[in-house]
Amino acid sequence: MKFIIKEQRVHDSSYIPKRLIKYSPPKLSTASRTRYIAMYEYTSPSDEPTHLFINGLSFDAPVTEHPKVGSSEIWYVINLTEDNHPLHVHLGLFVVREQIKLLDFDKFKDCMVDMNDAVKCNIHKHARGKKKPVPKHERGWKNVFKMMPGYATKIFVKFSYIHSNNSYPFDATKEPGYVYHCHILDHEDNVMMRPLKLVN
Repeated sequence: MKFIIKEQRVHDSSYIPKRLIKYSPPKLSTASRTRYIAMYEYTSPSDEPTHLFINGLSFDAPVTEHPKVGSSEIWYVINLTEDNHPLHVHLGLFVVREQIKLLDFDKFKDCMVDMNDAVKCNIHKHARGKKKPVPKHERGWKNVFKMMPGYATKIFVKFSYIHSNNSYPFDATKEPGYVYHCHILDHEDNVMMRPLKLVN
């Protein structure tokens, strides 16, 4: 949003409508693939946090997420840390579907630290705990949502306009690409950010 400050007064004819736009609900059947996004925190020998990674990778590691422009995907965001992490996906709007507590958390985390593979670590056997309801004010289309520690949060991500289902009016595949990251500044500065490269 751009603000232009003028010296003289101007008439503002804008108003708040009685009803906001009602966007279409997500259609999970349209998801073209499922991804597992794991959040890690690393500590020093004295148990002080040193850095944070997504999927065990630094920001400088090669791109691993290549969503297709106009596609929809299911992401299971797995928070293996002790903190909330507000995830922000550039060019992706999403709806939070479920927040599921991870059972046998330490066992699952040890496996993830060792293998960094949610499927091989049997995520669906562990993501069977208590479901935390998504707050009413968080149930619409989002571009940031807090991922709870010890939970797998299922989100439906759309890489197109949600009001028209049209693709973007610009070439989203151009370099340098985009990112997804924790929206806490010192976390993203400590590498809790990954590149996102859209393709046709």
